[in-house]
Amino acid sequence: MKTNKYLLSALTVLALASCSQPHQVEGTWKEGVGKTVYLRPEADKGAPTDSVVVAADGTFSFDKGGEIGAYILTADGQNKALLLSDVPVTVTIAPETRLDKDSSEYVSTAIAAEGDEQRAYEQANDLILSSAMMDLGSMLMFSKISSGELDMNIDSAVMALDTIKAAIAKQSLVFVDSARNNYGAAYFIKDYMIRKNTFEEVSAAYENLTDRVKQSAPGLEVKAAVDALSSVSMGGIAPDVVLPTPDGAELALSSLRGHYVLIDFWASWCGPCLREAPNVKAIYEKYHDKGFEVYGISLDEDAEAWKAAIEKHGLNWHHVSSLKGWECPVAARYNVTGIPRMYILDPDGKIIAQDLRGEELAAFVASLYE
Repeated sequence: MKTNKYLLSALTVLALASCSQPHQVEGTWKEGVGKTVYLRPEADKGAPTDSVVVAADGTFSFDKGGEIGAYILTADGQNKALLLSDVPVTVTIAPETRLDKDSSEYVSTAIAAEGDEQRAYEQANDLILSSAMMDLGSMLMFSKISSGELDMNIDSAVMALDTIKAAIAKQSLVFVDSARNNYGAAYFIKDYMIRKNTFEEVSAAYENLTDRVKQSAPGLEVKAAVDALSSVSMGGIAPDVVLPTPDGAELALSSLRGHYVLIDFWASWCGPCLREAPNVKAIYEKYHDKGFEVYGISLDEDAEAWKAAIEKHGLNWHHVSSLKGWECPVAARYNVTGIPRMYILDPDGKIIAQDLRGEELAAFVASLYE
């Protein structure tokens, strides 16, 4: 009987503890009494899937059943990216005075979020934003150099950008190491590093995650992405490609087995691609009789522009394209986020080199035949 009493007491304590567990999102919006706060999964671009009215004491909360995921919280037309997990997020919504483009003051709604997992997630998003701004800036700079609007040497511009890229890459690796026990690190690897870093760096970053993160939903997604990436990295067997040629027929990459093959992702509108084309052409003409093949995969959308570029520059090798631009499924499969992107395959279809250009590319191909 005594044992039952102790057991009942223990169960009561557990039940009370369970009831007092914090919601995944605990919010305060003193000026928002009666207003609605919305929440939707970050990947869902449609209407919000959940909403709540701010209570009379200015509080609100959301609970998604303990699931881990990226969400967007919206209040007064302002959005805030949140990482919901087993660690609660505290949200504060309040008016904030800001300046418009004419330096005139106006009051807007500001959303702030706190929590250990949230902080790591925001760090990751800040790094991704910095990289995106750098990419945009480089595009604008090269465009102005090409048009003559900016008087700057191309090589100097490339060196400056490489320095910035190296700094961001270093920050990324430092972040992933420091946040190895945070779910935000898994999202950062999946959403950013897989597109920007080498397979070796991505694989090492995944292995460095703690078991807590590896066994979570985002951790399992990273594992699947790393496994998929392994086949388009050094030592992997290149996935087969079957796409239309300029004359409307189809050509499979696997039909070139038995030869060394350069896969060249390019486009007629890509300046760096066309600058590299003479080098690829010289290599092809020198080694084609020995069995060297080039399989050009264009990210064009305009068939006539694609065909015209092939003719104009004398690119007399195999060409294919889905004519879907960046929506090309093959580009997605090969994790192509920038062009030119090149892979060299051995006669068995194994990737033996990637992203070589200029003299490095010429020297590597020469080593295969000389």
